Amino acid sequence: MNKSYKVDSAKIDDSITESETESLPEIDPVVEKRLLQKLDRRLIVWAFFSYLTNSLIRNNMANAYTNGMGTDVGIESSDFNLAVSLFFVGYVVLQVPASMVISRLRPKYLLPTASLLVGTTACCMSLVKNPAGVFALRLMLGLFDAIFVPSLVFIIGSWYTKEELAKRTAFYLTGNEISGAVGGLIAGGVSANLNGALGKAGWRWLFIIEGSMAISVGLTGYFLLPDYPSNTPWIRGDERACALLRLERQGRKVAPTKIGMHTAKNLLCTPYIYLLSIAYVCIHISNSIPLNFVIIINKMGYSAAYSNYLVTPIYILSAICAIVFAFISDHYNERVWVIIAVESWVAFWYMILFVVNQGNSPFGLILAGAFMVILGIPLFPIFFTFVNEIYSADSNTRALAIATVSCVGNLVPNFLSIAIWAVTDAPVFSKYHNSKTKKKL
Repeated sequence: MNKSYKVDSAKIDDSITESETESLPEIDPVVEKRLLQKLDRRLIVWAFFSYLTNSLIRNNMANAYTNGMGTDVGIESSDFNLAVSLFFVGYVVLQVPASMVISRLRPKYLLPTASLLVGTTACCMSLVKNPAGVFALRLMLGLFDAIFVPSLVFIIGSWYTKEELAKRTAFYLTGNEISGAVGGLIAGGVSANLNGALGKAGWRWLFIIEGSMAISVGLTGYFLLPDYPSNTPWIRGDERACALLRLERQGRKVAPTKIGMHTAKNLLCTPYIYLLSIAYVCIHISNSIPLNFVIIINKMGYSAAYSNYLVTPIYILSAICAIVFAFISDHYNERVWVIIAVESWVAFWYMILFVVNQGNSPFGLILAGAFMVILGIPLFPIFFTFVNEIYSADSNTRALAIATVSCVGNLVPNFLSIAIWAVTDAPVFSKYHNSKTKKKL
């Protein structure tokens, strides 16, 4: 890409001008509606269920821990945090290479295969006997899961226009929130009904059930997913022409080619990638309490089943807000101020919880705080929509930017959690730990 970036309203693109747009053919609304219905039914629905099942597996360590995994496998506080963070080691290591792979492999084969590998590895988690096995499998899960967010964000950005992007991204990324709700129900049900069934502990059944779900979704992806507008078999004729024209009218380049050093230079020589990475780190850090809420409640004296059930309404609220925020963002074509407004609200509630956290905080206040700080999670769809739009002029730079931001945004918060969120400190989490973790690393 030889063009330099032009900054316009915080966007970097070289979109075609109004006069150039007027010279393009008109889009048939009937064909466009038919095209969108096909894409929504196949791409977005599959993306939602794949992200839901992968999120269940990614975030189920707290559920497994409260269901007895810590005692059975001999996992201490530092072991638990290390196991959680090792997932993100693999996740971060493979993010940028994955953005290069998508330019050489067809998404309809790449994504379902990754889902199958994630599900199979999760099932293997049910067989672990010691912390070393947990560490190895969590690292493998991160490697296999690394493909998902960058690739799904990229492929959705390759089909939908700016006016449609936030809503679609929000719909599939709510799979994360729904996984929080469903994960609590599954873990609670397993704890109450399957603990000891066929001689297996409840937490082992948890990995088997959630791994099997990911495998099932992965298999359907081979039949449902598209590639790009230019080479998807079930998008032909006037629908294919419409898909290409829709993006051409916005100056969008879709199908990526080989990513080279010039792509990295285009990305790293502008300040936007660094600002975006810092912003994503802040959004990720704000989600620490929701991810550890089940342990906080369990350590306050409530049963494992009740603690897991209680996270369900919190994540349902998050899913609803994700859709609402996305519609607002698309309607006003505004990303930055939506993110700033919501994160300011979340920061306000974190300050309240910090001030009152003396080890004897009322349960009602902790629950209210969890409902308030969960609102940071619905910002992920808007944020990735923003990244998609900023780098819309060049598909290679867009793919690399999505992966880079996701890589940095996951790396920093999840290594901080090793020191900050030691499960033996629940429900207060007021100490800082690093010596034992350093020895294990």
